[in-house]
Order: sequence, then C-alpha cells, then structure tokens
Amino acid sequence: MSGLLSSTPPEEYLEEFLQHTSTMYHFALKLTNNSEDAQDLVQDTFLRAFRYYDHYKPGTNSRSWLFKLMYNLFINNYRRKQNSPLIELDDDRSQNPYYDKPIKPDVFKNSFSDEVMLAFNKLKPELKSALFLRDFEGLKYNEIAKFLNIPVYTVKTRIHRARTLMRKSLVQKGIHRKGSKKLP
Repeated sequence: MSGLLSSTPPEEYLEEFLQHTSTMYHFALKLTNNSEDAQDLVQDTFLRAFRYYDHYKPGTNSRSWLFKLMYNLFINNYRRKQNSPLIELDDDRSQNPYYDKPIKPDVFKNSFSDEVMLAFNKLKPELKSALFLRDFEGLKYNEIAKFLNIPVYTVKTRIHRARTLMRKSLVQKGIHRKGSKKLP
C-alpha cells in the first residue's frame, strides 16, 4: 500500500475517514447489490482517499467527501457490473470486515419487504443513489445536489422518478394500491 501513496496521511485523517467505514459499506451495498463488490468499493474508496488526502479540506464534511469519492468510483468502474444478483441471500456479516453495526437497526431487513427491495435494486444507479441518500441517509436536497454535483431540481426529479418507478413496479406485483402515494 505504501507504494500507492506518495506520502502517508496524518493520523487524524485516518481516524476521521475510518470512522465512516460502516456507513460507507451500507451505501456501497445499496449501490452494488453485492457484499463482495461493496467491500471492494469501500476499499477502493479508502485507497483513493488516502492517495488524495491532500485534496480534502479539514473542517469540511469528511463523510460527504468520502461518499462523493465512492459514488464517482462506482459510476466509473462498477456500473458495468450490473449482472450481479439483486439480493445476496448469504449475507454473513460476522465475516465481513466492513460491517460494524447497522446504521438503523435492521432498517433494510425488517422495514421493507423483499419486493420493495427488489424494486429499489432495479433502479438505475443515479436514481437509486439519490433516493438512498434522501430516504436512508436523511440528507437534504441541497446536500444531495452538492454531493452528486447536480442541480437541486435534478435531485428532486430523480427522487420523484425513483419513487414513481418503485410504486409502478409494486402496483404491477399487486403489493401497492394504484393511486396510493405512500410506499409500503
């Protein structure tokens, strides 16, 4: 790893970046739909963060900076790998080095049916990431816009489109009533 880095980041950067490992893994898992790809994406993100730590401005939101790096890596490298399974059935978290603890207790497992998660996983990456950042991470529209480097109205459009597509998919499966706005 030292061959990849021109110089080693100061200890405070390491601590600041590594505190977001669990959150990054959850975001990567939602982007990739696959535990191994999510781990690779987190690792690649940290490698890039440590390589370019001098581009990080101390005092700014390190989580947003890391998520931006991760999202860009995903778009550039991982979008081609959309042949991966929609849901990984063997999710052995005890062997996963990036899994710390759930961000929200069993938010994906207990809060949503398999059909809802399948509908979510079928979304295009740009729709999925906007919806994830809004509904799961709780970011505001302007924060998502800054993070994704797109206008706020594009964020709102993507989130609306993602919710509409999910609703349509669930109506077709008979899980959601036509005309109802709230997703199950």
